[in-house]
Amino acid sequence: MFRRVSIGRLPLVLAPLALAASLWAPAAATAATSGPVGAIAAARQDTFASQLTVTGWAYDSQRPSGSVTVTIYVDGHYAGRARADLSSPSLDRARHVTGRHRFRFVRTWRAAASRITVVRTGTRSVLDRATATRFRPGPGQRIVDVAKRYVGHARYVEGGASPRSGFDCSGYTQYAYAQAAVRRLPHNAEGQRRLSGMRHIARSAARPGDLVFYLSGGRAFHVAIYAGHGMQYAAATARDGIRYQPIWSRNVEFRTSWH
Repeated sequence: MFRRVSIGRLPLVLAPLALAASLWAPAAATAATSGPVGAIAAARQDTFASQLTVTGWAYDSQRPSGSVTVTIYVDGHYAGRARADLSSPSLDRARHVTGRHRFRFVRTWRAAASRITVVRTGTRSVLDRATATRFRPGPGQRIVDVAKRYVGHARYVEGGASPRSGFDCSGYTQYAYAQAAVRRLPHNAEGQRRLSGMRHIARSAARPGDLVFYLSGGRAFHVAIYAGHGMQYAAATARDGIRYQPIWSRNVEFRTSWH
């Protein structure tokens, strides 16, 4: 038979139970905070291309070596899912975990984006919320954005100047500059080269979106859009169509009207 001896208001017979409860408390607290964790690194909306990009990281703290799927909502509307399975060495070192935990979500989003919410897919666990940054790219990026839409998708047609009819070289550059709201260009390579305000620049000063003119006898017989790193977007030939390709001649001239 236990003898009841009071210590304050707690009977001594209950002390072992109180001790056991105190030993379990840290484990219970840990369990309450375990589960999916994550954060949004950046949320940006390109208002010209109507493209939303959300990047961040996520993993399950109970199984940190595995990859998880996240669901993205924009202003309360479902936008899509992304797998957090991109390499994340710096994050892993900082959080003392191993695995692949970064995600990158990109999709067309035409409405103005504001509030971004990232949720662990299949649960109600909100990992993070952020406000999207909306921006309009500069002229060069807009030109390139238009030009690359048609690589492998539009035909080369002599005299063509639209995606539906096809493009020739100067029709392609004319269309890209017009759609990017940069400059009205004539439908002629030499005419574009000699256009008022179209300045000759050194190759080292050229930026993506500038024009590359191919010369013969002091005149331009072909024109393309500079893509950077010795590459260009061009309406090449009837066989090749619209291509992303190396600049294929040394006898070229770079010109710009926007920087």
